[in-house]
Amino acid sequence: MTEPLISIVIPVYNAEKYLRACLDSVLAQTYKNWEAICVNDGSSDNSAQILKEYAAKDARFHIINQPNGGGSSSRNRALQAINGQYVAFLDNDDLYHPQYLEILYANLQKSQSDISCCSYLKFYGDDDYVFKEKHHANFDAVYTLPFRAKFLRKKKIESLMWCKLYKAELLKNINFSLKLPAINDMLFNIAVLLASKKAVCCKYQLVAYRQSDNNQTLKPLSDKRIEEYTALPAEIINLVKTYPQEQKILRKIASRYAFGMFINDFCQKYNPQKDTELYEKLRSDLQNLFNQKIVRYSDVSLKRKIAIYAFLHKHFTLLKFTL
Repeated sequence: MTEPLISIVIPVYNAEKYLRACLDSVLAQTYKNWEAICVNDGSSDNSAQILKEYAAKDARFHIINQPNGGGSSSRNRALQAINGQYVAFLDNDDLYHPQYLEILYANLQKSQSDISCCSYLKFYGDDDYVFKEKHHANFDAVYTLPFRAKFLRKKKIESLMWCKLYKAELLKNINFSLKLPAINDMLFNIAVLLASKKAVCCKYQLVAYRQSDNNQTLKPLSDKRIEEYTALPAEIINLVKTYPQEQKILRKIASRYAFGMFINDFCQKYNPQKDTELYEKLRSDLQNLFNQKIVRYSDVSLKRKIAIYAFLHKHFTLLKFTL
């Protein structure tokens, strides 16, 4: 029996330093029936030539060139071109374990799920990570309806797209938000999970996530990034219109992200008593989310209630004890 086609979506932008290693990890897959939709997002370096080189060697690589529009635009364009029954994602500086597709597909089939998930590892620097472990298809948990409350609370599961395999039919009416270019995967995965009926997870680390200078999580907070932080909770609450039965969990997720992005991320990188201008901006935006009832104290734990109160009212000593 022929294995079904899996489409791998790879947005590419100025990635010449790591792109070959990324594409080689796709070529190394033990599951052979795949296509890679690589969208060159207006790169100004040698990325386009590297993509052309790989497409010439292997017809499973399909190249789309477009003017620079960002990661959301690139992924949306790729989703319009996929031919597979299943879809996976890969960033242009990350690496797949050779058995990534094999194991996620086998687990999805065995459990008859809509989404198959794995874990990942982080690595640093320019040296490519080498996977040494060989795995057998195996999963640790299957979530069926009503699985959402438990499943959506697992932050790593909901916010990362490149450690999952999706049924393509799930994604027909779901796009990456152009309003949230840096954190688009969070809203995307929440929407996909709400549209699904069953998901399976395994603990194998099947993706190597490179922490490079281009990684968004390592960059300072810009005004544009703060705008996304402010927009995300509201966009999550907007999903209530489509999924009114999930209002309770969506409100909890919106409040949790507000805490994580406005307070936790800021305090990891900055000192609110020294970086006063940025602190006042975040404090004002977070207060507005509370005023608009997008974020509510009733939707977070006691510890987070205390942290939010301390952040908003400048009780910095108390804030340190809550993080």
